[in-house]
Amino acid sequence: MPRRYDTSTYKKHKRPGAWGSPCPDEIDGTDAQLLLSTGVEAEDAIWNVEGRSCFRAFCHAHEGDVSFWHGHPIPWSRLPLEAKNRLVAAGRLDEATFRRAMRKGWGDER
Repeated sequence: MPRRYDTSTYKKHKRPGAWGSPCPDEIDGTDAQLLLSTGVEAEDAIWNVEGRSCFRAFCHAHEGDVSFWHGHPIPWSRLPLEAKNRLVAAGRLDEATFRRAMRKGWGDER
């Protein structure tokens, strides 16, 4: 089933005082679709990494044969082992980057 990142002009995670994880400003709809398309499936979500950020996406709707997804950054400490191992196997993550992210607490401020 094709996955489509659901973009909108309403960026709830970028509003001051809004709940949830602040989306990095450099991630636009095209980048989000690429992260979704190249991510790995684990625990009913799609997981991916870009630079110092780790992302999780959830399916929130289906229309015909297309699924619609919304993603957000998460702290690296919340990346499940299964997803981490699949990202490593897919070449999207290396062990050294993962260890550095955990040691430095990347994303813990979210």
